[in-house]
Amino acid sequence: MFYKLYDPKGQGIVGQMFVDWFRNAALTVMSDPAGGTLIEVPKLFTNDEFLKQKFRHVKDPVVQEFWTGQMAQTSEHSKSEMLGYFTSKFGDFANNEIMRNIIGQKQSSFNLRDIMDGKKILFVNLSKGLLGDMNSKLLGIIFIIKFQMAAMSRADTEESQRQDFSLYIDEFQNYATDSIATILSEARKYR
Repeated sequence: MFYKLYDPKGQGIVGQMFVDWFRNAALTVMSDPAGGTLIEVPKLFTNDEFLKQKFRHVKDPVVQEFWTGQMAQTSEHSKSEMLGYFTSKFGDFANNEIMRNIIGQKQSSFNLRDIMDGKKILFVNLSKGLLGDMNSKLLGIIFIIKFQMAAMSRADTEESQRQDFSLYIDEFQNYATDSIATILSEARKYR
């Protein structure tokens, strides 16, 4: 998602350090049995108490080592240089009330797999005028990833029992990621 949003031409703007920080922070937030949100990711780097609360749920030794080894040994100066860059990537989402109410939820209000299997229709308005360009792209990319996951989860259902489902994407170029390529090449067998 962040490559598509911040480095669409692959120029290295989203570097390995950002990826490392994001991956470990996301895995830390997801370790909490109560769940977590995208909004909480930068909070791990700015609120020590919040980090302690989430860290106690982390079981993955690689993620534990990131916090107790790599981050603990990184100088405050180095952290502060990266921190502004890192947290700024979340500002568009966290500072927009509509976005905060959407991606700040731990539970989705609808189930995409249920929509697929139940032959339901879902319209998603990602108006750039309402959400802003960056927010519209983020939500579109998230929806496509979630549709891909829902389609692939149909592997647990006999092929003859799978209901056909169609996904139409207006302004496709705004949301084209590797997930689209996977959907086009592999989702057909999941109908």
